[in-house]
Amino acid sequence: MSDKIYPKGLRTFPPREGAPDFVKGTLIITLNEFVAFCKNSPDLLTEYNGQKQLKCNILEGDKGLYFQVDTYRPPANQQPEPRPEVNGNIDEPLPF
Repeated sequence: MSDKIYPKGLRTFPPREGAPDFVKGTLIITLNEFVAFCKNSPDLLTEYNGQKQLKCNILEGDKGLYFQVDTYRPPANQQPEPRPEVNGNIDEPLPF
C-alpha cells in the first residue's frame, strides 16, 4: 500500500454549533496552494473527458471529515468492462 497523500490547499472543519443535521462540515479551498499542489504532482492527476482531475476520497476520522488523494490505478492489463447491450443492439438510441 502506498503512503497516504493529503492534498494541499483543502481544509475541512466540523459543522458550526447549532447547524442542521444535514450539514456535515465546511470545506475551504486555498486556490494558490491547491493549484501549486496539482502542478507539482502531475503523477497524481487523472483525466476524464480531456480534463485533468485530482481524485480524492472523503474519509471520516476522529476530528471529522478529511480528504485523501485516491492513488489507486487499475492494472495496465485490465480490460475495460463491456458496455451493456440494450435489446441486443448496443447502438440503439434511448426511447426518450
